[in-house]
Amino acid sequence: MKILIALATFNRPVITQLCLRNLQLVRSDAVKLVVYDDASTAYSKETLLEFADDVIRFERNGGIERSRAKAIRDFVYRYTDYDLIYFTDNDAIHDPKFVDVLRSVSAWQRGRSEILPFSLYNSLVHNRPKNLISESEMFVVLKTMAGISQCYTREMAEIIVDALNGSADMESTYGWDYIYTMILNRPCLITKVSFVEHFARDKHEAGMHSANSGTGPDALADFERCRALNPSPFLVELRDEIIEKILN
Repeated sequence: MKILIALATFNRPVITQLCLRNLQLVRSDAVKLVVYDDASTAYSKETLLEFADDVIRFERNGGIERSRAKAIRDFVYRYTDYDLIYFTDNDAIHDPKFVDVLRSVSAWQRGRSEILPFSLYNSLVHNRPKNLISESEMFVVLKTMAGISQCYTREMAEIIVDALNGSADMESTYGWDYIYTMILNRPCLITKVSFVEHFARDKHEAGMHSANSGTGPDALADFERCRALNPSPFLVELRDEIIEKILN
């Protein structure tokens, strides 16, 4: 099973480098890493190419929606021999087992009556009661899933691209991670163990999920808001080290 990892990047050079180095652990002939860079000024395309199989770099900043739309179209029209597309962002650190988990969840779903989009990021923010549909020992089923970790099959991607092609609003409206699941009209399957940790910010750049920048007394609060529930041992061990590197 071949997997296309579509990584969205925009500035935040410290966590971006940590993210890219982390993803080197899973690249192979069957796992392609393509970076979709939204006109970053903090590093060059050549720098990104040191860590990726390909880099699509936009000349002007256009937002995450455009990057995701380009990536899912590339999956459908260009990378036609890949089975899964996995979206993530440059403020994520993954347990290297995540690729094996993507394959395992995909294989497990083949026996289901309905194949669901799925995520490897379980978080308190997304597990609010109004978003929860059901849960089992290994999974929760939610109405939506976080943009930091989303996996779609080729059949799902084709449905999404058809919808994007038919509506410019769907491609440009904020909240792409909700729109894609809305297009599919399916709930989302989330692993109870998180194989992704979301760090949300860089040393001097607050992201959309963080209120602070710099290294002041409130700096650690940003890392708590998006903290994963039940992270894998690999991520637990690495967390403090990543935060220290970001802030120092």
